[in-house]
Amino acid sequence: MNAAKLPAIYATLPDRPDAAMVQRYHEEGYLAFTSVLTPQEVKEASDGINQLVHKYAFNEALTEHVGGIGTYGKAIKNGRGMLFKSRTSDFHFQVEGTYEARPDRLDELADNIRKFHSYAKELPIYDFLAHQHPRLQALLAAVLGEGFRPYSSMALCKPANGGAEKPWHQDLAYFEVNRFDGVCGVWIALDRATVANGCMHVIPGGHRQGPRKHEWSKVDCEIITQEINPADAVPIELPPGGVLIFHGLLPHETPVNNSDLRRRALQFHYQSAATQIAPQEEYRRKFAGPDGLFIGCDYAKLEKSK
Repeated sequence: MNAAKLPAIYATLPDRPDAAMVQRYHEEGYLAFTSVLTPQEVKEASDGINQLVHKYAFNEALTEHVGGIGTYGKAIKNGRGMLFKSRTSDFHFQVEGTYEARPDRLDELADNIRKFHSYAKELPIYDFLAHQHPRLQALLAAVLGEGFRPYSSMALCKPANGGAEKPWHQDLAYFEVNRFDGVCGVWIALDRATVANGCMHVIPGGHRQGPRKHEWSKVDCEIITQEINPADAVPIELPPGGVLIFHGLLPHETPVNNSDLRRRALQFHYQSAATQIAPQEEYRRKFAGPDGLFIGCDYAKLEKSK
């Protein structure tokens, strides 16, 4: 890897990011830090996944099998898996692929989770990390401005030996907002994230190109091949407690976990004070190609193809 392709990774997250760091975020679309959470915070956050699985799976959640149909009628690989939904809140989580959850193997189930959604208020550690962590809050204020607000919470996990990929995409292909300069994601490693177990890969500066065309493939909703050059990407390998912050238009992916080590991470999204949830038609006109047609992740089109 040449010097131009070295990822923007800092040893520690300062109490207040300086102007050069903020400028680098706006130019490259991301920043990463190897040391942010304490070992105790990492342990509490990771143990929380198991705790919530034990609480909700087969006890306080509705369950259903889910699946989607993508291009040419093929099943979407990342859209399958048992879904557990809280009966009292928006919290839900999805099992990886075709893994069959069993009530007598809840720790095994917790190691085969693909996604946790809307969990920020489920446990004190998640509330702290999402809304109160001093250095993370200062970082968000530096890149989004004062008055920023939470947008969503999602934990992303890759089970060992085959945890599925999330192909190249832009998060704003999913988020119906009125402007694209005021949304960012915060990705927190709970296990060591490496190339082998599916760490984040990003394209530095790729957010400056604007919206890119997405399509539903046999894997997931992804940027079309012609609009991505994987040779431009850099891997963001992080230890437990490391953090990546990235622009909502930054192209990124996580490959298959081909290792025998799981890879857990938390993810929170935030919006600036000036960024609002937009009416669907307004958003679709904004996330459009040169011909004015929507190029994001069209769930309506997906539903019609089933």
